[in-house]
Amino acid sequence: MDTNQEIFDVTIVGAGAVGSALALQLHHQGLRVCLIEARTPVYGTSDPERVVALSYGSRCHLHALGVWDQVEASGVGRIEHIDVFESGNAGSVSMNAANTTDHLQKPIDALGYVLEIVQVVEPLHQRIQATDIAWLCPASLQSINESADTVTLNLSIDGKTSSIQTRLLVGADGTHSFIRRLAKISTHGWDQNRFGLVASVACERGHQNVAYECFQSSGPLAFLPLADGRCSIVWAVEPAQVMRLLNLPQIAFLKKLERAAGAETLARLGRMQSIGKRAVFPLELNVAAAYAKGRIALVGNAAHTMHPVAGQGMNLGFRDVLVLAEVLNCELAKNDAGSQILMQSYAEGRRADVLAVAGFTETTLESFTHTLMPSRWLRARAMEAMQQLPMLRNPLLLHASGLAQLQHLKLPDLQARE
Repeated sequence: MDTNQEIFDVTIVGAGAVGSALALQLHHQGLRVCLIEARTPVYGTSDPERVVALSYGSRCHLHALGVWDQVEASGVGRIEHIDVFESGNAGSVSMNAANTTDHLQKPIDALGYVLEIVQVVEPLHQRIQATDIAWLCPASLQSINESADTVTLNLSIDGKTSSIQTRLLVGADGTHSFIRRLAKISTHGWDQNRFGLVASVACERGHQNVAYECFQSSGPLAFLPLADGRCSIVWAVEPAQVMRLLNLPQIAFLKKLERAAGAETLARLGRMQSIGKRAVFPLELNVAAAYAKGRIALVGNAAHTMHPVAGQGMNLGFRDVLVLAEVLNCELAKNDAGSQILMQSYAEGRRADVLAVAGFTETTLESFTHTLMPSRWLRARAMEAMQQLPMLRNPLLLHASGLAQLQHLKLPDLQARE
């Protein structure tokens, strides 16, 4: 394909899971799509920092894109039960997939799934490469020039300069988005003065397909079920602890982890037996001041990066895809996908969901930082009430599984088109 002679309807920078899902979906809607990725993808490697929890709603989306069977066959952990509690305090909230139905009133097999990002990215890339989507990789974006009708992207490919034109440019290039910076879109948020320490750990009793979220005054500690019986941990730690925890010998680290997990967690999982590779990443809240500006739109972490406590990072990104794809599923998009009417519709369609998740995440974190007895007593009573009253617990379950949002979003049906 001679990209210099064609004006694309949509060009997406960033071929991660969110950008790739968007490319595939827009292609099947009849739009001319170009997908740009700076780095050559590496498949088949294990990286604890790249483990994500996908909601049942995201699973439905991937199934509609025709890749879920391949994702599942590669081995995924199933979250059939979620147990949320506070270390050293009474009260807990449990959510179960049993007797829960999806948007089609069919029983669901899990509330969510735990896997490495590459398990999603690889099958999406395979599907993309079987289409006529323009795939530029590795290609480095140098600059852009916006006009009234198009955006010109100036690229470096194999050391040579090249340029393409597009009606709509989508930034799917992560937390430190170059596209967002070029568009001069600011962000709202803050550094949360914590790091997320991630690793896989083998526990004495196994996870039994249960995800545990243990809240402490220093931050949450989550144990997520992996396909091989181990747990993926996400542990919020203070900056002063990071290097020490990364460099501790295995036995010493496991003892530290057990102390942090507390008696409640050990009663559920048993002793910590071995730990895999450890990695850390900064915990922060960043929400773009605008999800679209001119002929540029943002999706995924380019639009919003949040604390993983609610497990909504990639799930929020997939909902960006569904909303943007639905907005662009019209005749106007085939003539001008970057139309201001469409961009305004996308921005308005995402604002409420993103702000609701950000608000819930920050409120949850803040509420568990208060250690005085009245605060702890109130939290215990609140969790007991939520556990005993389905009218309080069920909305939380629906949001955790992605089913609440799925009721308002239209899934594609790519398999029916083939």
